Amino acid sequence: MSEASVPVLIAGGGLSGLSTALFLGLHGVRPLLVEKHPGTSVVMKARGQYPHTMEALRIGGVADRITAASPGGTGDFYMALAETLSGPVLRGIMTQGEMSMGHVSPEDWAMASQEHTEVILAERARELGAELAFGTELVSFTQDADGVTALLRDVATGAERTVRADHMVAADGRKSPARRALGVDIHGRGRLGEVFRVFFDADMSGPLKGLEGGVTEGQRFALFHLLQPVPGVFYTTDIPGRYGYIHGMTKDQPDFRDWTEEQCAALVRTGLGMPDLELTVAGSGRTEIVCEVADRFSVGRVHLVGDAAKVVPAPGGLGGNTAIMDGFYLAWKLALTVRGQAGPGLLASHDAERRPVSDMIAEQQFANTVERLGPDLDDGTAAEPIHPVVQVFGYRCAQGAVVLEPGDEGELLEDPTAPTGRPGSRAPYVQLDGGGSTTALFGRSFVLLAGADATGWEAAAKSAAGRLGIEIAVHRASGWEKSYGVTPTGATLVRPDRFIAWRAADDSGTAGLEDALRTVLDRPAT
Repeated sequence: MSEASVPVLIAGGGLSGLSTALFLGLHGVRPLLVEKHPGTSVVMKARGQYPHTMEALRIGGVADRITAASPGGTGDFYMALAETLSGPVLRGIMTQGEMSMGHVSPEDWAMASQEHTEVILAERARELGAELAFGTELVSFTQDADGVTALLRDVATGAERTVRADHMVAADGRKSPARRALGVDIHGRGRLGEVFRVFFDADMSGPLKGLEGGVTEGQRFALFHLLQPVPGVFYTTDIPGRYGYIHGMTKDQPDFRDWTEEQCAALVRTGLGMPDLELTVAGSGRTEIVCEVADRFSVGRVHLVGDAAKVVPAPGGLGGNTAIMDGFYLAWKLALTVRGQAGPGLLASHDAERRPVSDMIAEQQFANTVERLGPDLDDGTAAEPIHPVVQVFGYRCAQGAVVLEPGDEGELLEDPTAPTGRPGSRAPYVQLDGGGSTTALFGRSFVLLAGADATGWEAAAKSAAGRLGIEIAVHRASGWEKSYGVTPTGATLVRPDRFIAWRAADDSGTAGLEDALRTVLDRPAT
């Protein structure tokens, strides 16, 4: 048994674990990721990347690869609520640009499947220096004041080794052995039921002929939430001629465990309202629908991401997106901490910043599930809908690693179309007068965005960076100040994850920059 030392050990090689590995590599930290399966997922799972996720993937250097892996190479898709596949369509969900977010982001949607996305994330993580050990499982771990000691086992040979890590990231799924070992409980609505999924091959050119853009050729993704005769979902896949059908949750749910191909085919025909459809069943399986969030996202030097931190129902599409973003938001904090550039309070903010938004998303997607998959779940407690633009671009980290201003009540959400520029809010997307946008400036380090008429900010940033041993990029520009709530002589400090850490209305605040950074980094002056 040999022992090695790594800065960060990541347990789990799904979306969240691979994302964490990628962004740690981007910030100059080479983690070790272990995954008990022999490779990335080969099962058709989630699909689609919101624009805020694409912004992060652009920073990570894989946005174009993700777009290329989308049906037709674009983020164009069709989603609707209908009685049956033959109609009538009751409501378009994303059919005529209703979900466009171009007013708050320079990125478009992508529609890459999870199985393709994981491969792309893994390739990029390796390019950036991460070690990915598939076929290796985490057997056990202990932690102390200085780090984490983990026992790993090669699945094929049974050979064991120990690894010493400064920190560990638990990305090991919904049942997360790591979370259980930490003694972290979960809260939420729990198991809601299960759905039954059937993949089938058929000629659907007739039923889908009204949809433009190459839906039947696999060049455009389409999904229908069907209400009759029972709630269900029909959707296209990356394989032309192959489709998926999900039988929703009902009070008298059949026991699908031993269903034959003939029974599955009959279920599809009934669910689509197409009794004469010729099809071949390509696979089937049951999926539990769960809505739960961990009570804590960090315990000592172990931090939860992805399904280990929260599991949400699929309708709404933010489960996989949030898993990717968990890695993006955590990695820069881990990198600064393992390099000794931040105190423990920075990583402690992982729980304060990510758990409230996870609770919000869980309840929003439960409400979507009631409407689209399980009306029998309606007990009158479903949350009022929050527009997806607000969910992904309007949530705030007001209780975390930021310098709140007097009078800020710490609201979780604000309208991103009317940004305040307050610390804890996401840095607004604004086109700059000289070309380019604010969003293009962020993602690799702290950024001090100063007004074109500002003086003294470069010197203040250089002094603070030198004293703290960190990188601060300074950009002077005009055209952004109003959206950020400062004057042309003011400045805004933006964290590597695009959240505003602090701002000064004018250049009289230059002396406060270092103190703000010390607060965010948990490095009080001695």
